[in-house]
This record gives sequence, structure tokens and C-alpha cells, in this order.
Amino acid sequence: MKKILIIVLGLTLGIGSCSKDSLESINPNAPSLESLLYEEGFAKAAYGVYAPLRFNSSYYHVWFVTWAHKIMGDATASHVGNFGIRWANQTAQIIRPNGQVVLPPVGGRQPELLNSFNNRDSGTDNVQAFEWFPAYGLIGHCNLLLSRVDDVEFLTGAEMKRNTYKAWLYWWKGFAYSRIGSIYTHGLIVNEYEEMNNNYVPRTAIIEEANRNFNLAKEILVNIEEDNAVYTAVMNALIPQQFKAGTGGLITPSMFIRNINTYMARNILVNKYAEDLTTADLDAIEELANSGILSTDKVFNARSASTNCFVYSTAWSPWRMNLAWEVISERLVQDFRPDDARKARLVVERAPAAWQINPAARGFQYSTRWNARSVAQGGEWQSQVAGAAEIFLAGSYEENQLMLAEAKLRRGQIDEGLAHIDAVRDYQMANLPATVGAGLTLEEALEELRIERRIALFKNSTHFYDARRWGVLRPLAQGGGRTNAIVVFSATEIEECTIEYDYKEWWDVPANETDFNPKPTSVASPGDIRPL
Repeated sequence: MKKILIIVLGLTLGIGSCSKDSLESINPNAPSLESLLYEEGFAKAAYGVYAPLRFNSSYYHVWFVTWAHKIMGDATASHVGNFGIRWANQTAQIIRPNGQVVLPPVGGRQPELLNSFNNRDSGTDNVQAFEWFPAYGLIGHCNLLLSRVDDVEFLTGAEMKRNTYKAWLYWWKGFAYSRIGSIYTHGLIVNEYEEMNNNYVPRTAIIEEANRNFNLAKEILVNIEEDNAVYTAVMNALIPQQFKAGTGGLITPSMFIRNINTYMARNILVNKYAEDLTTADLDAIEELANSGILSTDKVFNARSASTNCFVYSTAWSPWRMNLAWEVISERLVQDFRPDDARKARLVVERAPAAWQINPAARGFQYSTRWNARSVAQGGEWQSQVAGAAEIFLAGSYEENQLMLAEAKLRRGQIDEGLAHIDAVRDYQMANLPATVGAGLTLEEALEELRIERRIALFKNSTHFYDARRWGVLRPLAQGGGRTNAIVVFSATEIEECTIEYDYKEWWDVPANETDFNPKPTSVASPGDIRPL
């Protein structure tokens, strides 16, 4: 970890802005800790908190991470070999209705392939390194600023500025630890700048650390008045201009707390298998989500810019969508209800000559007849115009509502849970009939929840979490896989098949870390990870 954190210092003290004047007082190629003791230098470094999420211009959180999560959740598909991504969505087998088994034409099962690339020689082809570098880079950046914030010479409003910056930094640390704890079997708790330790702890402890930081932020925010002018000025300066469009903008203290509550609810929901959620878990999710994001709240979103910023115009999924890089999965389109108005708005069928079938002879799981409709044509998920599309960095109103739905449904409160699904569909103008009062069984209601999370939360990229916790990623022998899944084999062979994914549910710590910071032999795997 020491090596990583030192690199981050050199990257992020003065960058993160997309405008020239943000770099005038601090040379990012020769940063100075001294500059952090002055208000202008500290403010720019706090604004630069986004920079580690594009770690060393090699690991892009808003591209690699969200991309991997969508393809492993079978919301999109990628057959390209760049960045090792094709192996992340290599299904174990497809079983056709006639019983024919279709195996991948090359390579083995996804866990074996991902592990074979978990070495430093693989560079950015090591998918299991995708989240580690940006998240720990962000933690290191926040640790540095938190170590300096009490010594900054603020010209006016010192106490409020200090508290606002602290809440901002604790939020981002909570976010980063949440990402680590929700994907890796183990992680490191590193709360001092340049600290080095090899005390690898289970992912459950990492989530506890995430929530500790979230609570530290909330303890500050609850004491800040909603219209405090100093807070407002600091927060407005911290959010990039292009992020203020759409669902973005000034996040007031109460909105900030609600954003945190939604993420804390997610941390409970997605880090257990659905059947393992206890009554206490469901109660905690509901309590947090009841105080979570409202439909009128601003949230943490991201949009691209034409200059080489945190989200560069070409280096993220909305730009790459519909190209060879990433395509809409047949199984996602299959999940739309036939009369869902969102289907016509969000996806469009390709001309038959443009169907992608077994591209580069790499597998039929990559076949698709669909494109994401561009923003210019009224869609939301695809655009090559800078700033036109958005994704969510954290939670959203829709996610919050669907967590309330799930907590209630799993307690048997069917219509109460369905009301939240209907609210999301109304919010997204699905024009679907209400599910409340339709007499759905619990199994039918949970199916409505499943498909709604896949469609409504596309911009949240939570598909992998859901596939994991619903058991879809397990081997068929363990009850996993998906039946009646649409697969396109040719222009005349569009079949409902059984897909066995057999994907790795929890990633190993990347060798990029363990080669320099070895795991002690006493570190054991968490007991709730199912064997492959």
C-alpha cells in the first residue's frame, strides 16, 4: 500500500479540474505538501478527489469498473480482448433446447481465466485489479487531506469550511471502502497517509470501515444548516460543472445524509446472498432507505467532458456502447415487459444485417440484435457527445425505492413492496399497469423486482451484485444459471436456452498488491463464500 499511496500523492494534489485555471497555483508534476496548508491549495486538492478514480490513466472507475459489473451481470456483453474484459463474461456453457451443449471456443471457465491474469505481467489485462487501484488511490488522497485539514489557514468561515471538507472526504472514503468490501474477499484498512500494513481483513470488516466513515460524515452534516452559505459555496466548488446537469447539482446537507443512507442500505443488501438476509438485515435496510434519496434530491452522478478530465469523452461505457467494446445483452432486453414504454425509448433493434452473432467466433453469449438508443434519439444509455449521458457514481432514487420494495417483499408485505416498484416505473415513465392490487404471489412480486432492478438501475451498474446475491452466477450444480435465456445462434435460430455462468463471485486481492505486500499465511477466506 505504501507504494500506491506515494504514487497517488504525485497524481492528485492539483488535478481533477477540467479547466486551465485550476492548475495555475499548483504544479501537478511537482506537488507540494506546503500548498495544502493554504485555502486555495487545499480547495483544489479536495476538488481533485475524483482524480484517483482514473488511477494513473490506466484504471478508470467510470469505465473499467462499471463495464465489468454490467457484463458480469449480463446486462451488456463484450467480446473484445482489450483489458482482459472478454474473459470476465465468458460463460461456462450454453445448453440449447435440443440438449446440445455449446462451450466457449477458447479458454476455460471464467474464474480460472481471471486467476490466470492475476499477475503484474498482465498489466491492465488483470480484471481483478480494476477496483483496487482507483479505490485505494482515493483512500490515500482522502487520508492526506484529512491529515492536513485541521491545519489549513482558512481566510473566513474556517470551522464550517473545515467541517464541510471533512464530510466530503469521509464520504469518499466510505465510498471507496464500500467498493473494496463489495467485490474483494479481503482488503486493507489504511487510515494514515503513507501507512503500510499487511493486515488483510475479511470483506465484512472493510464494509464496517466504510460505514464508520459514512457515519463520521453524517455526524458532521446533521449539524449544518440547510441554507448555510459557507457550506453551499464549498460544495458548489467541489462538484465539477458537467456533473451538475441532470440528477447532479448542489447536494445540501440533508440530501448528503440521504445519499449516505442509501449507500449504507446497499452495503447491507448486496453483500449477502438474498436467502441469507435476516429480519434484522431487512429492518436495517428499510430504516436506512426510509431516510434515503428522494425523487427531488441531487445525487453523485458523472458526465463526460471533451477535455481530458476525470471522465474523458471516449473512456467510458456510454461512448463505447453499440461498438465492439460493449453491446446490450439479449437477456436484458428479454426482461422488459412487452408494453414497457422504456423499451422503445432505451433500446432499438438493429437491422438484420447488423446483428452481432458469435462475434470473432468467440462465443454466442455475445450475440445480440440490439443497440442502446442514443441520447440524441431520446435514449439515455449511449452517446458520443460529451456531457450528454450520465451514470450514477453511488445511489439513486430508483435504487432506494427498490431496496424498500425488497425489504418489504421479503417480509411478505407484497402490495407494500410492489408500491415502490410502481413508484419507480412511474418515475421512469414506463407506462405499465400498477402491480399493487394485481393479486401477485410473493414469487411473482420478486420476479417484478428482479426485472425492475435490471432495467431501472442500468445507470447504477448494480447488475453483478444482483446476479451474485440471487445465485445466478453459481454453477448449475449449485442451483445457479439462467433458464429460458434468449440466445441468438443465427438469423433463424433465436432460442430459449439454459446459461451456466459459473463466474467468480468475489475477487482475490490483485497480485499488483500482494507481490509487494504479501498476505500472511494465517489469512483465511471468509466462510460465507461458496466454493466453485
